Amino acid sequence: MQREIPLAVDTAEQDISGNERLVNVYPRKSTGGKYGFSLVGTPGLAFFAELPTFPVLGLHSVGSRVFAFTPSKMYEIAKSGAHTELGDVSLSGIVSIDDNGNQIVVVDGSKGYYYDIALNEVKQITAAGFYPSATVTYQDGYFIFERAGTGQFYLSELLSVAFDPNDFATAEGRPDILVAVLSDHRELFLFGAESIEVWYNSGDALFPFERNQGAFVEKGCAAKYSVAKQDNTVFFVGSDLMVYRMLGYVPQRISTHAVELTLLNIDLSDCFAYTYQDSGQLFYVLTVPANNITWCYDVSLGSWHIRKDYNFGRHRSNCKVFANNKTLVGDFQNGRIYQLTTDWLTDDGEPIEREFVLPTVNDGREFLSVYSLELDMETGIGLVQGQGSDPQAICTFSKDNGKTWSNDRFAPIGKLGEYLKRLKWNRFGVSRQFIFKIRITDPVKIDIGAAYIEV
Repeated sequence: MQREIPLAVDTAEQDISGNERLVNVYPRKSTGGKYGFSLVGTPGLAFFAELPTFPVLGLHSVGSRVFAFTPSKMYEIAKSGAHTELGDVSLSGIVSIDDNGNQIVVVDGSKGYYYDIALNEVKQITAAGFYPSATVTYQDGYFIFERAGTGQFYLSELLSVAFDPNDFATAEGRPDILVAVLSDHRELFLFGAESIEVWYNSGDALFPFERNQGAFVEKGCAAKYSVAKQDNTVFFVGSDLMVYRMLGYVPQRISTHAVELTLLNIDLSDCFAYTYQDSGQLFYVLTVPANNITWCYDVSLGSWHIRKDYNFGRHRSNCKVFANNKTLVGDFQNGRIYQLTTDWLTDDGEPIEREFVLPTVNDGREFLSVYSLELDMETGIGLVQGQGSDPQAICTFSKDNGKTWSNDRFAPIGKLGEYLKRLKWNRFGVSRQFIFKIRITDPVKIDIGAAYIEV
């Protein structure tokens, strides 16, 4: 008897122990095919540029111009990938960047620098009204910063990097410390450790921003660099160590238990996130360096998967910018900048290990005999030569709920043009339960529609 096994598309409560685990694959809604969803491969990293100093702390664009920050330098990156040094900086850790069209401002929690586009100058901000800030955002002509270690936020002067020491206000809905600021749809979100306030530009001559009295959120932010916006809303790691998206002014939990377990009992000061779009799907990418893991939330489908480097637990991306129709990311260890694209099947030449674990197969407490496992996937996708010319899928299985696994069992996906190849493994024996894990490391296109067993 043939039985279909779901492909872990519905990942609402993925189990971190191994069941329904997606690594470097994610579900994509199918149009016109046999199945509603298929599993496809995550984007690869195509080399774009390399900076002489490293790592790449931040990327930013103004129009078609792309700028990069490392701990010691600011650069401009041409469309060809060539770089031009613009000036010296002294930055550390994670940075926050924004611009007003004339100046670019970058802060790292202790220092701030600006680049004057017209004058082509990089200078440190030393004005009396500037204070250590971890984040910067721009709205209505003002750079806006939180003042580290306080409940205050402050503004630059209009369309300027000058400061008036009196241009500050306090988020007073709850007496907690502000950790991040973010402007979204001309609303200013003030993220505190225990609460969130929303302010708007009232145009007042003394201080232009006022509190929206109907928009107070009794939930704070545990990771200031996790705040990111996408799909007309804002995402963040909450003070209760759940990941949220704002629906209006109401936070909605989107994290799974698996995600939440990786946020427990660790330092989240270097936890960070960015968002991007690919082929109509929107993603929120959350890296937790303390646990060496990168989670990716598919905003369109509401599912999570893991992004993993072949040599490291986390993904290599440290920051992101979209410019000139390219999604560019900077490396967290070196000075390389990559294009994040599904058209590239390796991570800068390194293999991408794609893995998914199917849900447990059982028949209650009865013994089950599994004669075969077959994947309905695109075959005949081998490359002309080299690694991937005879691509293989690797299957292992467990009979004890993922505690131990069998030896690797290989099945050919099909050389180029072998479109009728069937991807199948036989003779799994008898057990009360089976868990099947599939891995593919060859640099080939992945498109899997369904899995079937014969019992």
